Amino acid sequence: MKINEHNFIKYLQVGKENALDYVIDHYLPLIKGVVLKILGPLDVNDIIKECCNDILLSIWKNAKKFKGDAADFQKWVCVIAKYKAIDYYRMEMKKKESPSLDIELTQTDSKYESTYLEEQENIQAILSTLKPFDRKIFIMKYLLDFDTEEIAHKLQMTKSAIDNRLYHGRKKLKKDLGGMPIEKSV
Repeated sequence: MKINEHNFIKYLQVGKENALDYVIDHYLPLIKGVVLKILGPLDVNDIIKECCNDILLSIWKNAKKFKGDAADFQKWVCVIAKYKAIDYYRMEMKKKESPSLDIELTQTDSKYESTYLEEQENIQAILSTLKPFDRKIFIMKYLLDFDTEEIAHKLQMTKSAIDNRLYHGRKKLKKDLGGMPIEKSV
């Protein structure tokens, strides 16, 4: 089977990896162009590569949903690239705006620095009692300030599943902390 511009969509939709190779060979420059236009100002190469890979994965996973010809496919790829890149841009901006567990202190006062480091260690110790997936949800919700719908979308889960994991996680943390109340808006 020879993959070309006339049959690659059909083969992509039935899961032929050769068709994905065709998409990579012919559409990756277009994808990179769209991604660079949006993520270029951040000047973080790893994020650009990760975003491009995520776009290709999305094309692969959603190929069956595509209806149209090669010209429509190019537009479809551009739309996916644009919105994925915007998602990555928003996530990166949230990371820069939100406190992270790995932020370095610039304050010279050692009293404040030691208090901060103790707090950071306490947060890490508390979160380490959660399962890794639940810890990721907690970090997204309470440290990166993602809303529940955004977390559900990113993790491909329902909103109620995220709410349920947050509820049970708060309950577990409350028990682990000896009954101290855990606020929903930590």
